[in-house]
Amino acid sequence: MLRSLGIPLGGSNLLKKPVITLAIIIVNVLAYVVTSYENLFIEIGDYWVNLGGFVPSLIETPSQWYRVFTSMFLHADPFHIFFNMYFLYLFGRAVESVLGKSRFLTLYLASGIVASLFHAAFSFIGGPSAYVIPAIGASGAISGVLGAYLILYPGTYLLAGFGFPFPIFLRVKASYYLIFWFATQVVYGFTRAAGSTAVFAHAGGFVAGIAFLPIMVDKEKIVQFRILRLFNTLPYLTPARLKTMGLGFFSKIVLTVLFASLAGGVTYALLEPLSYKGIKSTIIQYDCGGTFYMDYAGFQLPDLETQIYSISLDTTRILLNRLNAAKLLYDKDNSNREVFLENWSSKLPVKVRIGSTVEYFSVVTTIYGFRGSYDEDGFLTYGEGGLTTRAVNIVLYGQRYSIVEGDLLTYSFRIVSQTVNIKRLTKYTGILSLPIILWAVFTVVKKDKELALIEEA
Repeated sequence: MLRSLGIPLGGSNLLKKPVITLAIIIVNVLAYVVTSYENLFIEIGDYWVNLGGFVPSLIETPSQWYRVFTSMFLHADPFHIFFNMYFLYLFGRAVESVLGKSRFLTLYLASGIVASLFHAAFSFIGGPSAYVIPAIGASGAISGVLGAYLILYPGTYLLAGFGFPFPIFLRVKASYYLIFWFATQVVYGFTRAAGSTAVFAHAGGFVAGIAFLPIMVDKEKIVQFRILRLFNTLPYLTPARLKTMGLGFFSKIVLTVLFASLAGGVTYALLEPLSYKGIKSTIIQYDCGGTFYMDYAGFQLPDLETQIYSISLDTTRILLNRLNAAKLLYDKDNSNREVFLENWSSKLPVKVRIGSTVEYFSVVTTIYGFRGSYDEDGFLTYGEGGLTTRAVNIVLYGQRYSIVEGDLLTYSFRIVSQTVNIKRLTKYTGILSLPIILWAVFTVVKKDKELALIEEA
């Protein structure tokens, strides 16, 4: 838990209500209500994650660029959205008071965009799967607000609580807390210690907030805030100086080292050839039982069976499993071909895993119409049609079990895929990330004195 000890300025006439901060919080909460309603607000629905989550391998598909924005307003569970919105309110209102409504909103959205850019640029560290896992959350955009707060208010104090259920509260300087937090994101990212958390998105947003602040800030307003602060702090004295000291020497050194490590990571990815080249980026749209679905999957050839098994949405997993078993999703013999099927029926083997046990169960599947085009690898680039099949259920009897046919499922589907060149994707996102890192270094080293309202030293 983190709590501010007060707004670091005394003049209420310049501290207007944080309209944009509150508006962003409201939009995020409403989005969570809509996207988690089906799960009784306990967690977001898989459909919404697949529809709006940011997926690095989809960057080369212009029709999917909307994900950069939608992913900022999706959250996994109540804890995810609570802490994100808490930190946004805690730091956002102070930053908005300096930037104003439109500039604050621009900084927020720009930081979120750069966060996605960094997430894509550093996905090579997580391996091929990192390119196809949807990332959600406002953390990247909020990290930009934290970066801006660090430059504007490095000398303010926060009250940090540690431990549960009997927390110990410590008074911590904002600069120390934020730099420590930023360092953990960078270290966790390079050591792969953060699990599925997109820590490089957090780092990227933080860098962007620092880099973009000199462009967004109103210099005249900075001067007004400084004068107001001096007179409110010492009303009986004439202000001796109007220039703040900004960040301390040690803080600048630590930040510069962290920025250098990010620049080094990007440079490494640009110069070193990746051990994996391409991913089949696949968008699946289908109707099943009168409900429309849109899902996304990414595959590395040739083993699709294991990757299909890991897909979270049951209806998508069943559809792709049947198409793969029928050799309509991937088959080397279909290289650069078109395939047409009508009223085709067969018993297809379905792989069933029960703990460490693997069994196969045959399910009758009828494809009443299919038209598909395949790339040079034999992977489906465009396919549409319809099929009927049955789900597979596992019935437990104490220590025993049986595999039986489940509900009848009828699909009408459309599948589009393309091969994403991972090396090219990493190159372009890395090239765009580097100048932002360098400008953040320049801001910390040279611009902090012009921007700081509450000096660290």
